[in-house]
Amino acid sequence: MGIRYRITAFMPLLILFLVSLVLSFALCFISSVSSEIDRMIMILGSGTVYSSSDPSGYAPQGAEVAPVRSGSGLLYSEDGESAVMLKGVGNGYFSGMRGEELSIEVYDQECVNPVVVSSALSDDLSLDLGDRFTLLVWEESRGRARPFLCTVKAVFSSVYPQLDSHLAYVDINLLSSPVGFEMLLPEGADPDSVCTQLWENGIGAQTYRTMYASLYGNVRASIGILYIILAAVALLAAFFSSDAAQSYISRDRKDIHELWMLGMERSAIRGIYFRITLFSVTAAALSGIIIGILCALLSPLAIAAVAAAEPAFLDYYVTSFSVTIPTMPLVAMAVMIEAVSALSVAFSLRSRAFQLS
Repeated sequence: MGIRYRITAFMPLLILFLVSLVLSFALCFISSVSSEIDRMIMILGSGTVYSSSDPSGYAPQGAEVAPVRSGSGLLYSEDGESAVMLKGVGNGYFSGMRGEELSIEVYDQECVNPVVVSSALSDDLSLDLGDRFTLLVWEESRGRARPFLCTVKAVFSSVYPQLDSHLAYVDINLLSSPVGFEMLLPEGADPDSVCTQLWENGIGAQTYRTMYASLYGNVRASIGILYIILAAVALLAAFFSSDAAQSYISRDRKDIHELWMLGMERSAIRGIYFRITLFSVTAAALSGIIIGILCALLSPLAIAAVAAAEPAFLDYYVTSFSVTIPTMPLVAMAVMIEAVSALSVAFSLRSRAFQLS
């Protein structure tokens, strides 16, 4: 057949192509963003596991343990002020995985009371590297506020505004709260088993999943959407593939009738149109999946543009992330499209496709 006939053959499956494109994009985007949010809760929160006693003796290989203090205060600059959550940390806090996973700019000169802030906070208060400001720290044990003259020692790119837009890191000796210990595990490690081991050895601990239950719940809800997407694909594939088969048969009814009159069996004709329809479904779905993945690879650029234009719009989402391709869900989606389409087309062809007499 000519090119015009081929184009006409694919037109009934245009919607399936668009649906596959959108849903494959959604699978990649949701998976990537959810994974990044999950990781940022550990990085910017209280680590993967937080304990009140030093857990270094029970830390698995690759884990990082850091003593921290927490507090709150008011940060004053020439262009405004902001309430901040303070985290007291040591010199090597950002030298490991945190430094690798956060984009940090460091002021390379000596400074008084160095402070690390996010780019979101520095933009709000017009603070640059090396700028000085006043930090009013609340000392809960003494029931008073204590002022400090501080310097912006480093700025890290804001990744998750919900956590870092009002977060500042100060020297651990600047705060007087009890010392806790953050254990940051490599990606893919199981925090629950580590937490259980600590409890078994008399060290009270909790994972980021319980400390930030609402945020983690949002992540799990986002991942749960993936299963709804897969179910939607199966239903849509059944509907549109059956519709395509009916369209092809209606278009070729005269040719089908001639083949039938020449003695071709109905089962052979059904087999021809089964293969035609399934080939079209496969081409439409695979094309949509491939283009959806390509669009997902470009999505960080779109998110960065939105974050620059409307920062408040992405307060509950990460503003930068690396795209990960969820291979198994995408394969499952493709297999479901093929399997459900095959059943739908076979049933449609057998039940009412060749009512020509």
